[in-house]
Amino acid sequence: MHIPRIRNSQVRGAFHKLKSVYVQKEKAAKKTIPGMLLLAQSLTMPVQAPVAAKMSKLRPSIATDIFESQSADFIRIKNMLKRVVPDISDDFVEQILETSERVKCEPDDLAALLYKESKLKPNSRNGNFGGIGQMNKKSLSLSISLADKDESVRKGINTIVLEKFLSLPREEQMPYVRNYILAMKSAYIRNMNKHLSGGELYGLFYTPGRINKKFLSSANDSATASLYAGNKSLDYNKDSMITIKDLQNIIDNVKATDLNISYADAKK
Repeated sequence: MHIPRIRNSQVRGAFHKLKSVYVQKEKAAKKTIPGMLLLAQSLTMPVQAPVAAKMSKLRPSIATDIFESQSADFIRIKNMLKRVVPDISDDFVEQILETSERVKCEPDDLAALLYKESKLKPNSRNGNFGGIGQMNKKSLSLSISLADKDESVRKGINTIVLEKFLSLPREEQMPYVRNYILAMKSAYIRNMNKHLSGGELYGLFYTPGRINKKFLSSANDSATASLYAGNKSLDYNKDSMITIKDLQNIIDNVKATDLNISYADAKK
């Protein structure tokens, strides 16, 4: 069988393209390139020993950017979700990663929140709320309004009513969820560079206007008692208050049980 020879120009070109995709990833290198097979798959050609020898001399930081940072995150999130949503698409996993990078949160927390809210069912409905992020008319309007103001978050956003939104696949709902988080973060946290914890991320969906308060709702607070009554399941420690810490514990519990992070990590 004839094995085609890989020219140096092909190798340089492949690395240039891969590096440009993952150049924004900032994780440190753990070891020198372990990814010859991944490169072979991307080139759809066999790996020859002389090429492998040349590639082993590349800087570890490039190795991590191309083979470890993005690949590890993608595989981990994909493994988390495919156990509970077998038809999860690569496109949706990429959107989870891109959204978490844009809003500055952990992709695990974002995946857990969306699963907690809707089981990632695009047609999930709870009263006036629906979709993977349990959006309503107001949150959809805020998402569209942000796109009108900021061209960088326009992609995938169109003027749409809730019923039409619920008919979209999860991949097409995700841009609206992204914009809603960005809008709430801008309005109530204001520091767009702040890294959001899982509890804070959840708080932006639950009661964004109280994100900086001691508690988000309480059975003993007349202003928020009705809100607490409708969401008692979020009171993780059963102290008659729902706090950011309660929401963090709920997110962590979803990751440990429903999404089984230990399984996802083991399959990397």
